[in-house]
Amino acid sequence: MLSLLAPRAEALILFLFGSSILGFSGLLPHVKKYGLLWYLLYPYRAVKDHISAYRFLIDAPGIIQEGYDAAEGGYFVINDPDINYHVVADKKLMREIDHAPKDVLSLQAAAKAMLQPMYSMHRFDWPDVRGFDGTPLIRTVRSLLRNDLGFILPKTRVTNSAIIDDLFSKPGKQPHVTTVVRACISHINALAFFGEEFASNKEFMTAVEDFAFKTILISEAVRLLPGVIGRAVGRLMEAQFSAQHVIFNALLPVAQQRIDEQKLARSGHTVPEHRDVLQWVMEQSSRLRPWTADVTTPWTAERVVHELMALLFGAVHSMGMATTFAIRDICMHPEYVEPLRKEIEGPAYQAWEATGDGLPFLDSFLKESARINPLDNLSTRRKALRPFTLSNGVHVEVGDWLATPLMPMLRDAKHWADPLEFHGFRHVDPKTLASLENPDAFIHAQAASMHQPG
Repeated sequence: MLSLLAPRAEALILFLFGSSILGFSGLLPHVKKYGLLWYLLYPYRAVKDHISAYRFLIDAPGIIQEGYDAAEGGYFVINDPDINYHVVADKKLMREIDHAPKDVLSLQAAAKAMLQPMYSMHRFDWPDVRGFDGTPLIRTVRSLLRNDLGFILPKTRVTNSAIIDDLFSKPGKQPHVTTVVRACISHINALAFFGEEFASNKEFMTAVEDFAFKTILISEAVRLLPGVIGRAVGRLMEAQFSAQHVIFNALLPVAQQRIDEQKLARSGHTVPEHRDVLQWVMEQSSRLRPWTADVTTPWTAERVVHELMALLFGAVHSMGMATTFAIRDICMHPEYVEPLRKEIEGPAYQAWEATGDGLPFLDSFLKESARINPLDNLSTRRKALRPFTLSNGVHVEVGDWLATPLMPMLRDAKHWADPLEFHGFRHVDPKTLASLENPDAFIHAQAASMHQPG
């Protein structure tokens, strides 16, 4: 028996020895560069880095702040379980990241990895590079939607009042603030994106209210679980949470109808006029592409709906969180209630409702709330699709990410006076601040405003 086992034992020893040699050969260049001690400590460092990466899930703000403080506002590296972040706080480097070619550092690819749209947005095969088939979303959001605020805002005021009255008129326990905010924000965006018919559809609106939360839940599960397990769980959650499918299936025939109407209009037929984001995205996607576009055919109905779902998620999620934080801040700082109420009840509100501009005190309060409560710890996320080197010598390999430490920068005493204190009128021009009935009550805001970053 022993004679039979001996060859197998020798083979096992030989296999283990060979594996060790191969493993060592892979590390040999590093041993030559850093020395034998580097090799001996490699297992310890690997385990430590692995633990640190999972600690990021629990204490991301603390880890980012530690790195920012240790780097004295410069460059540092942090890791979460599936991403290697190169974090920069220097303005020059931030501009380099922002201006890098889109096929080298990609915001689209970073967002795709974060949101996992194949599982969270009805199997949206999100492109890694923005603009390869045109940029209709940019013109739609920055120009067409903004120019139409005078038409949209008066409607939102009336409908939001009705939503709030309805929620608070129901018997039993009063609704939580997040429930009220989610209902109002979802309705505002549905009205602007898809028109009044969809905004008044109860089943559709229930899906819209649920969509952002379920997107985050699905994407985090897929990202954080190991490959095959994460994908399997993603498919299971995709089937379980129906909001994404309700939205897609409701919008798809309408998007196709709009495309068909556009073809009829080009042939001289009279078609209905539509005034919403769905229409604008569809129209912009069929216009002449910039010379940088690789694909020049119009977007299909499926692509239009997928892009609208991604846009809807960003709008509902970010607006909902920012509004909730602002409500909390006004409750914690009631001294701002009276001046803000007077501004809203005065003529400035009508001007804002017609143009989307104005209301400097409310604008400042919301900016300060966003400064104290940033929606994320990191910003300017970009995923490297090709190797990239910053001017300070930092080299980023394919698959690594670049980012900026948003929260530490917004709470840095080098940039802000009293950075941890809430000054609701910090961002108001001193002359405008002096127009208050009791400007001395907010004199600390004027002092704080003198130390803002450029």
